[in-house]
Amino acid sequence: MDTPSSRIAEQATEYFSRRRAESPQQRRQREAWLAADPRHAAEYAKIQRLWDLAGELRDAPRLQALRGPDMASLRRSRWPGWASAAAVTVGLLFGGVFMASRYAPPEAVIYATALGERRTETLADGTVAVLNTDTALAVRYSRRRRDVELRHGEAQFDVARDAAKPFVVHLGDSTVTAIGTRFQVRRDADAAAVTLLEGKVEVAHGQERHALQPNERALLTANAGILVQPVDLEQANGWVDGWLRFRNAPLSQVVAEANRYSDRKLRLGDPSLADIPLSGNFRAGQSASIATSVQLILPVRVDDSGADIVLLPE
Repeated sequence: MDTPSSRIAEQATEYFSRRRAESPQQRRQREAWLAADPRHAAEYAKIQRLWDLAGELRDAPRLQALRGPDMASLRRSRWPGWASAAAVTVGLLFGGVFMASRYAPPEAVIYATALGERRTETLADGTVAVLNTDTALAVRYSRRRRDVELRHGEAQFDVARDAAKPFVVHLGDSTVTAIGTRFQVRRDADAAAVTLLEGKVEVAHGQERHALQPNERALLTANAGILVQPVDLEQANGWVDGWLRFRNAPLSQVVAEANRYSDRKLRLGDPSLADIPLSGNFRAGQSASIATSVQLILPVRVDDSGADIVLLPE
């Protein structure tokens, strides 16, 4: 029966099992859950004590004597009460630890890149993931599902086909579900995007569901829901090879995208430059080179004397 106490126990087990690999957001969620109800903290403390006791008692000499055939003889004998109580305690203790570990979600495997770094990883099922700059993934595979949390950044997945185990990418409260396909996901502070390159994926965002087709991108925002638009595959694939490709993009967008890859930032010195359209292909992470190219294409000049590289009207 699904009772409040059983649900609290399940939640406590989940929070405890992932405590060593949790993100800052997950840590805040755990702390808020513990503070929300005294029963939460009590159940979590019970699991902590059980775990600690298992570590302390596992190799105790007296309890070693309770293993194997000695356990059976102990039950038939009239040993002192402490031994019988210890036998019961050990059974409950390791039984509880076993059950908690059996039903707790698997520990996440974390993949991450630094600013300006790009990396290709092969996941446990053969799925190939390409991580863009400043990206973090938490990967959990169980017997029934393959779950990936994109904590921040951008990644491309070439998903190994397994119809029995859906491949689900979590973007906050949104999900992308695939079986065998190639797609990209990006998660920013206030929005997310899903770009389908091959195959088919289902995007879930709030109460909305949408099956994307190749060459489509779904933009996910809190206010607008799912907005689907066609995508230029050459532009979409550019970052995988280290290129930033723009077609009539506002200069403000070019600057913001270039700044994702470099410690030295580009900055518009005049708001009148923000909407000037720009087309071109630029190497990611090369802020000075991008500024020089922009100066050759647009009526702007570059001030390279400070910490930032400032673009000014000519």
